[in-house]
Amino acid sequence: MDHASSTVELNPISEEDLPFWKELLAQQETREHQPLQERTEEELRQHLHRYTEHDLGHPHHREYKWVVIDTKSLERLGEVSFDKLDIGQKIGRIGYSIAPGWWGKGFGTAVVGAMVDKIFSESDCQRIEAECSIHNPASRRVLEKNGFTREGTKRGYLEIHGERVDHYSFGLLKENWEKQR
Repeated sequence: MDHASSTVELNPISEEDLPFWKELLAQQETREHQPLQERTEEELRQHLHRYTEHDLGHPHHREYKWVVIDTKSLERLGEVSFDKLDIGQKIGRIGYSIAPGWWGKGFGTAVVGAMVDKIFSESDCQRIEAECSIHNPASRRVLEKNGFTREGTKRGYLEIHGERVDHYSFGLLKENWEKQR
């Protein structure tokens, strides 16, 4: 699958990104369908140590986070994460948040596409999972456009704004990704 990955770049999150990360989490629209909370820069700084390893092939590191940059304007437009859920079974999970000002312009699709390409190209991951709220059709379409298959519904999966919210569960196998390229 040919993604508009030339329009986005994934950069490992760093100290310089803390103001953007804080602002992203502070936006109500960003938190509408996710269990995100506002954080201070100091709280976010304390999380940075978890994301110091950038080699996806590292055999023991499990958590990765990148800031997404628009290659034309060089502005930050979101953040993405990858967690190795089961290293032995080579299964991982992605998450992503795009700043509201960038919504509806194809960046979500480009971001997830670039991330999937990076994960399957730079690690031994064989399966990527993702979830999205059943109330978030835009995120569902982003996953579907990138070849993810909806595999079911996780009832009451996450608590968002004090309520348990059902989420769709998606999966993408490396072998299917290779066929789509």
